[in-house]
Amino acid sequence: MVPGIVIAKRRRLALATALLCLPLALVGCEDKAATADPAAALAKAKTTLDTAKAVTLKLTSSASIPSGHNGVSGAEGTGLIDATTPKFKGKVSAVVNGTPATVDMVAIGDKTWMSLFTPKLVPVDLEDLGAPNPGNLFKPDAGLSSLLTKATNPVAGADQRYGKEVLTTYTAKVPGSVIKSLLYLGDDAATLGIEKTSGQLRQAKLTGEFYTGTPATYTVVLTDYGKTIAIPEP
Repeated sequence: MVPGIVIAKRRRLALATALLCLPLALVGCEDKAATADPAAALAKAKTTLDTAKAVTLKLTSSASIPSGHNGVSGAEGTGLIDATTPKFKGKVSAVVNGTPATVDMVAIGDKTWMSLFTPKLVPVDLEDLGAPNPGNLFKPDAGLSSLLTKATNPVAGADQRYGKEVLTTYTAKVPGSVIKSLLYLGDDAATLGIEKTSGQLRQAKLTGEFYTGTPATYTVVLTDYGKTIAIPEP
């Protein structure tokens, strides 16, 4: 084969290869641009959570609830995400009228059932108990995902290992009123961990003086995006 023809073919092959790789390169640039903007990364995580339809939640606290206060110290279960009728089914650890207890709970919209002092789930009015409705955590406009877009001045931090995953962390200020509406207690400091590959909110740490003179950290972990279960009325 004539040397000039060989060189020309090689140049055409190199050009074709470069053109094929160009869209992939552009996608990579877009991903880096999105994650370089903390607000955009948090907005994307909100959309990912809102469209998941279901998620498994685990809530823990680093501090005990002070004497004379009702409050939630932990929860674990499945939430179904819905703008009008969010649902939750699981266990909640709380102090109610001075008594610590871990109870089964179901929440469907504004209705709630609990197994406090009874083996069966019975209707309860959480407002009367001064306790939050766990179902509200799964409302797109006012639940956990709203923390992601109501957070102000988000700053990207170092990546952190979470099991087999890598999380990009963001520190931000969240209006205390938002946290109080969800947990009936609150401050305004949050650290949010976004899983790098999926863009899912995996962990939210809310740190502050939730009760006067009692600093604490409430940690929410979200897993099993899209894993739905049936949650009928008891």
